[in-house]
Amino acid sequence: MENAKISSYQLFILIVIFVIGTTVIFPLASDAKQAAWISILLGMFCGLPLLIIYCYLNRIYPDLLLTEYCKKILGKYIGSIIGIFYILFFLYGASRDLRDIMELAPLFLEGTPISAIGIIFMLPILYGLYLGIEVISRTGEAFFLYLVITGVLMIIFLLFSDAVKFENLLPVLEPGWDTIIHTTINEPWMAPFGEIICFTMIFAYLKKPKSQIKVGMAGVISGGLALVFIHLLTISVLGEFTRNQSIAPLLKMVQKINLADFIERVDPLFLIWLVVNDFFKVLIFMYAAVIGGATIFKRSKNILIIPFGLITFFTSIFFAESYTSHMAQSDIVLKYVYPIFSVYIPLLLCIVCFVRQKINKIG
Repeated sequence: MENAKISSYQLFILIVIFVIGTTVIFPLASDAKQAAWISILLGMFCGLPLLIIYCYLNRIYPDLLLTEYCKKILGKYIGSIIGIFYILFFLYGASRDLRDIMELAPLFLEGTPISAIGIIFMLPILYGLYLGIEVISRTGEAFFLYLVITGVLMIIFLLFSDAVKFENLLPVLEPGWDTIIHTTINEPWMAPFGEIICFTMIFAYLKKPKSQIKVGMAGVISGGLALVFIHLLTISVLGEFTRNQSIAPLLKMVQKINLADFIERVDPLFLIWLVVNDFFKVLIFMYAAVIGGATIFKRSKNILIIPFGLITFFTSIFFAESYTSHMAQSDIVLKYVYPIFSVYIPLLLCIVCFVRQKINKIG
């Protein structure tokens, strides 16, 4: 662990930005059609019990990271193996989000190789990892105001551009509850809300450990509601068919902004907004991997930054040949891989801790 501390407000900001992250870029929960926003809302409520599990574990081991208390709970060898798998999971999550921005940027930088975009994007991330969690938190604090103001301006511009058509949301429940719930379990429950598992590698840095559950809940709910509203707005502007067929529906939506032929073509402004969100999501995933590696391998985190950065970069390029295969791979990992790390293992750790506490009391 680093010798560092962050405030409750900084943790709140990091969670909000992380939740919005890259899930605001692509048509999340597209199988639910115009009810996608309901599916995301349900995903948020399903994600709150996961946060409670993560906070429960941290409450028992307040000064340890996930990779450390895995060894305390399951033993040195099994715990270390699971810790290594978590490091790989965090690196894979970082590589997927890096690939997201590599697919998005060519919409504006036509002809630029995605490898060049990835390298340029990774350099400040590696520097942020070197500086540590305190600097990362302060940087998030500095950018948060820009993200809020830009988001509010987007809503105002769209409303005054007469682009919002709420009839596109009707009939609200046309896909049916079965489809909505099935979509919730397969997508938004795990991404972004299951990905909050990353913060088990950050909770221990909180200045006021007892506030983690309140701050975590506030961050997940605030980020989740913002995500719900943005996707609801996207559907109402574009319609569910256009939204689901677009690579970046949010950018397509802001292209509709036109105030008296004076304020228009503001999509580059929102591209920066998306890049900032993606930057912090990749950074938090990578920080979880690097600090986890430092605890498992007993090495300085700075030694691991370059190797882990190279793994993330090459994984983002070679694990998916195209945007289509990238999204198809997402369907598989969200359904079969993410639940293992976000639900099953933390639940197992929680049960073992609970049983041990009961046995100790009896003893």
